[in-house]
Amino acid sequence: MRRRWNLGFFLLALLLLQFGFPMTFYGPWWTGLYMLLYAAMVVFGILVTHGERDRLAPALLVTPVFLAFGVWVAFDQANTDARLGMLASLGVFQLVLMHSLVRAMFRSRGAPRGLNLVAAAVCVYLLIGGVFASLFGAMEILRPGSFADTTHPDSHLAWQQLTYFSYVTQATLGYGDVVPVSPWARSLASFQAMTGTIFLATVIARLVGGLVPRPEESDGETEG
Repeated sequence: MRRRWNLGFFLLALLLLQFGFPMTFYGPWWTGLYMLLYAAMVVFGILVTHGERDRLAPALLVTPVFLAFGVWVAFDQANTDARLGMLASLGVFQLVLMHSLVRAMFRSRGAPRGLNLVAAAVCVYLLIGGVFASLFGAMEILRPGSFADTTHPDSHLAWQQLTYFSYVTQATLGYGDVVPVSPWARSLASFQAMTGTIFLATVIARLVGGLVPRPEESDGETEG
């Protein structure tokens, strides 16, 4: 029961983070409030992985690094080092959580079922988009011009726009307003689209498999 609540709150934090980023355009205090959502994601993410020590340790190690860079970005968004550090630590943290949830979903014993399985799958899907958004943001910082906004060709692409681009790419919507320009950016974007599609197909198979009674459960029902 506790794990279900942790997953539910973690999912809520992810939804607010991945789709509430426009508030960061309203100034440093709004950005600070947005960073508090990251703090909530960190707390519930650690609660989700607390029973698995091999995944908990990396999450605990990267958490203070990410929070430090997050506070720095909140009050100095123009600082390249701060943004790059935040994106790198955020990407690693989300990758650790994603790995933990995927292993939990597909393990042979004690895997989540029902609503827990659905919540875990949605969390992983959102985390995939978050990891790629971090990669896109870091790529644009290290190699400016890797992406372009066709509606405002001369404008600088912020990490918020690349977060939007990540989920548009993962959902294969292809609006065409933000586009990858460099060869590596195009390669990474196509890899994300493929990853999202394969994950959905795999999860559908897992969800269907979760509805089929296990042999020991079927035997128990027959004996009863």
